[in-house]
Amino acid sequence: MNGPSHIPDQAELLARVDGITPLLNDTAAASEQRRSLCPEAVSALHKQGLFRLWTPQEVGGYDVDLETQVAVMMRVAEADMSACWTMMIGNTVTGVLGSCLSETGLAEVFTGPDMAVAAGSLKPAGRAAPVAGGYRVNGIWEFGSGIHHAGWISASCLCAPDAQDVYPLSLAIPVSEVTVHDDWHVAGLSGSGSSTYEVKDVFVPDHRAFAREARRGSSRTGNPGPRIPLEHASVALGGARRALNEVADLAQTKRRLIENKTMAAKPEVQLELGKLNAEWQTLAAGVREAARQLEVDYDSPSVAAELHGVCAITNERCVVIGERCLRLAGAGAVHSSNVLQRVFRDLTVSAQHYMVSDMAYTQLGKLRLG
Repeated sequence: MNGPSHIPDQAELLARVDGITPLLNDTAAASEQRRSLCPEAVSALHKQGLFRLWTPQEVGGYDVDLETQVAVMMRVAEADMSACWTMMIGNTVTGVLGSCLSETGLAEVFTGPDMAVAAGSLKPAGRAAPVAGGYRVNGIWEFGSGIHHAGWISASCLCAPDAQDVYPLSLAIPVSEVTVHDDWHVAGLSGSGSSTYEVKDVFVPDHRAFAREARRGSSRTGNPGPRIPLEHASVALGGARRALNEVADLAQTKRRLIENKTMAAKPEVQLELGKLNAEWQTLAAGVREAARQLEVDYDSPSVAAELHGVCAITNERCVVIGERCLRLAGAGAVHSSNVLQRVFRDLTVSAQHYMVSDMAYTQLGKLRLG
């Protein structure tokens, strides 16, 4: 696949997101019910090039800078956090394949007019046994976000030719050779379709096996580890902003039964919403600054640790923002038709991820203590 004829800038990408926001809003509830993104939502993301963000330009991607990544993800998450989560994983794994596969593997995976979309986990839960011409792969991986509409998976494995030599190896496998388990019954991010998937004695040729070392593109495509916390923080910020906007809109008309004025006219509501919005702005500014610092020094362990801490606290506080918005909205917000309850559940589940767990604070604390 040749590089794209046009690389959109941040403003153009945000305009593309705005163009499909009504569709993402309209399909969010249905995606949650079916436990994977609606086909029309997937098609819209494809059509706007939103699965090309972190893939090398040499293979048709955009390889956008980190600030653009944050801005675009926040905007998509504001419409539907599950859609953004699916886009996040698809971009990350597809970018790794585009950066790290051999030329022969690349020619097999990246075919056709649309960007190939891959799912997968970085956790080496599989085993790859060397055989003539390739490997026999077995493994079970949890949380295969987006696998229901992916064409490929990246199977992270350990390869052990003998007892003394064990090393990590990733392998590109068609989803048609993968068993997807129907086990994604969850409290939030249901639309991400993050099902468990299994590979049973599948042969993978040598040209689709790779070490996670960049052959093409920037460091951030082949080595996503330092920037992954940014992705999680961006999803949370988008969801929290949606919650704030929903409450602000509701406050214009909602009145308590025994009161004669709207929520918007009440000083205590003004105070609470003002504080929540100020906190959101502070968190967003911190994430943007962390993105700028990482862009300058992508391979710095200290920069990565500081960014990780910023992103963890962002996820933690966005859950609080979502909860406070839910409380402000009153009893009506508990109905399944209310956007606020879905956003709160999505925020809560997204904050459960290991990537934004307390581990980030421990690493940052160790760094600060020398």
